[in-house]
Amino acid sequence: MPYAKVNDLEIYYELHGPEGAELLVLFNGAFGVVGKDSDWSSQLERLAQEYRVLAFEHRGHGRTHNPVGKFTDYAELAEDAVGLLRSLNISKAILAGFSDGGITLLELARRHPEMIVNMVVVGTNYYNDADCLKAVETLTPENIEQSYPDWASTLQEQHGSQGPGYWKELARQLREMWLKYPNISREDLSRITVPALVMSGQFDHFGSIQQTLDIHRSIKGSEVCIVPGASHPVLSQRPEITSLLILDYLARQRKHRMRAPK
Repeated sequence: MPYAKVNDLEIYYELHGPEGAELLVLFNGAFGVVGKDSDWSSQLERLAQEYRVLAFEHRGHGRTHNPVGKFTDYAELAEDAVGLLRSLNISKAILAGFSDGGITLLELARRHPEMIVNMVVVGTNYYNDADCLKAVETLTPENIEQSYPDWASTLQEQHGSQGPGYWKELARQLREMWLKYPNISREDLSRITVPALVMSGQFDHFGSIQQTLDIHRSIKGSEVCIVPGASHPVLSQRPEITSLLILDYLARQRKHRMRAPK
C-alpha cells in the first residue's frame, strides 16, 4: 500500500486513471476514506476515465494516523495536503473537496493558490451557523451507534486498522474541532482567486443554499450549482448528475486555459 511521508505523518493514498492525464486530487469529508461507501466512491471510477485521480486519507482517517492525537484546524489539514503533493513532486493540480474536504480547500486556496489549477467545493460551510451546530450535536459516537447502527458498523470497518472502536475517538476529536472551526470570513473568501465551482444539495444542512451562495458571491468568477432534492451527501445521492456537472465544469475550464494567451 502506498504511503507518503509528510512531517509527522504517513499519508495513505491511491492513484487511479491513465498516467499522463491531467491530475485531479480528491479531498474527503469527515470520516471519509479511500474505498467503498465513502464520499467520492460513486464518482472515482467515472472521473478516472478522464483524469489521473489522486485519492488520499486525511490525518487520523482510515490508514493515516494522527501522531499528536488531536486535530488543530483546517489549516493543518491544508498543510498536510500541500506536503503530500510536494512529496509526490506535484506542483499544481485540480482539487475537489466534499464537506470538510471543501473547507480544507478554501484554506488551501487562501494559503497556496499557486498549487491549484481550479477547484470544486461540494457541501461546504465557511462558518458554523445554527443549522451546522445543531447537526454537529447529533454526531456523538453514542448517538451514531444508537441512531445509525449501520453507519457505526461501516465506520468500524473503515477505521478499524487503528484499533477497535477507534472511530469513536475520531468522532470526539472531530467534534471538538467543529465547535470552533471553520471561522472563515466573507473578506477571507473574497481574497481567493482560484477558479471554482461551488456545489451543494438543495437541503444540505452544512453547505446550505445561503452558505453556498455566500461562497460563490465572494469568490470572483466562480460558478454555483444547487442540486435539487439532494441533502448533504449529494455525491452519493446524485452520483450521475454530480459527476457530469463536475466533468463539464473541468472541461470548460480546460478549454479556457487552452485559449488563454501564453
